[in-house]
Amino acid sequence: MSSFLGTDTYAIDHKGRISVPASLRRAPGKKPLTTFIVNSGFDGCVAMYSLDEWSRMMERLSKISKGSREGRAFQRAFMQHARQVTVDAQGRIPIPPALMDHAGLRKEAILHGANDHVEIWDPERFRAALEPVTRTEGRYEALAEKLFKDEA
Repeated sequence: MSSFLGTDTYAIDHKGRISVPASLRRAPGKKPLTTFIVNSGFDGCVAMYSLDEWSRMMERLSKISKGSREGRAFQRAFMQHARQVTVDAQGRIPIPPALMDHAGLRKEAILHGANDHVEIWDPERFRAALEPVTRTEGRYEALAEKLFKDEA
């Protein structure tokens, strides 16, 4: 499994392409990643998956009961804007217009390594998404204590 780390801001060109730094295109001990799946992410971002991680997502999706109306609706919504993209010679990927709209992307975006995938955010939306955790002093630590309590 790839582990994507780091958060940086990158320009989006007039054709909707964004540079993906080499550090996010490298899988430990493997050849560089040249193909990704981009999709609607949660909380208003674009999610970018390696092909291996996308396969894991598809396994999870296949476990949703076909008899569940809610499950079928989620599968349709989840797959609606998924697209395979290829890294070009300059290290860029295209972001399809529907995903640009979904994430409110314009001239720049934040690429955020989210461990098993990369999130592509409008900078203002990214700050707003972090705010509930970072706005109040001690909130980050309190969440860590709550979420990691079973880890010790």
